[in-house]
Amino acid sequence: PFDFAFLKRRWWLFMKMIILIIIVVVVFAALGLWLIAYGNVTSEETNMKYGISMMTDRMSYSVGESIMMTLKVFNYTEEDVVFHFNTSQRYDFIIEDEKGNEVWRWSKDRIFAMVLGEETLGPTNTEIIYTAEYKGKLSPCYYKITGVFVAQDRPMSGSIIIEVK
Repeated sequence: PFDFAFLKRRWWLFMKMIILIIIVVVVFAALGLWLIAYGNVTSEETNMKYGISMMTDRMSYSVGESIMMTLKVFNYTEEDVVFHFNTSQRYDFIIEDEKGNEVWRWSKDRIFAMVLGEETLGPTNTEIIYTAEYKGKLSPCYYKITGVFVAQDRPMSGSIIIEVK
């Protein structure tokens, strides 16, 4: 006689494995879509309560597409932090090619007032966000984009890698 109970057990085990594979595929697909939708972000923000986060709107670009860059300075602690500046410049963005050659600098050919200034971050004002757009034409390759917060007493920077196809 043929053992149908054995086949039922095997079939149920096979179905459990298929369901598990489907769940894993859905989770990874959702994670991938979230990364595409959210863009490219440095990890400083998720690991610290104080610092900077450098972002672009995407991780991959076509030749000639503009690149939106965002530098966020944050302080999620209960203490005020005061940043001092020697000029009116607060931030900069730099794009370098794979060989480390500077391709573009946001502050190049800009004039900043020679005035002392300060910015305060704390419990009531936790973030300052700076943005810039690069509209030039980059050749296909990988590029490092660095966002720099140019505070005199606490300079900080964060870099990310993008790809131009």
